[in-house]
Amino acid sequence: MATSAEESVEVVVRSLRIVVGGLMAGLAAFAAIGIAMAPISDPPDPGMSRLLLLGLPVVMVACAGAYFTLRLSMVRDLASRAAELRQSAEPARLIVGRYRQFAVVGAGLIDFPGAVGGLAYLVTGNPIALGALAGAALLLLAHMPSVDHLHRLAERAAMGSEA
Repeated sequence: MATSAEESVEVVVRSLRIVVGGLMAGLAAFAAIGIAMAPISDPPDPGMSRLLLLGLPVVMVACAGAYFTLRLSMVRDLASRAAELRQSAEPARLIVGRYRQFAVVGAGLIDFPGAVGGLAYLVTGNPIALGALAGAALLLLAHMPSVDHLHRLAERAAMGSEA
């Protein structure tokens, strides 16, 4: 995804921070609703509760695997462009489209298990499910895009590093 000439790296990162922050706010709202509603809801069906609580770790592992596969793909793609990035005065500008793709899809992969955790908490009332939601919010905070991170990524890619 190419950026327009007037779209600076800072503008792109600011918009990505809004997207990730919005996902965090959604998880916080889901947690607040769950905490408010769980004490007044009817006892859950034991079969459904078991299914949701057993499915939550599966969703978490699947999304974590997809996240790290996505990240590795991005890093390898950028490392393959090392010569082009070394010749550029602004290598971060050349990779901002790929970074944007990773930031948005990665945030979705982090958010989904949190949303499933929120749903599981609403249905079961089990605080472990609420922990998954809180964990997802913390991971989104760690995933928060920044200009510094984008520049460091561009520098490592220019060196041909896959780390």
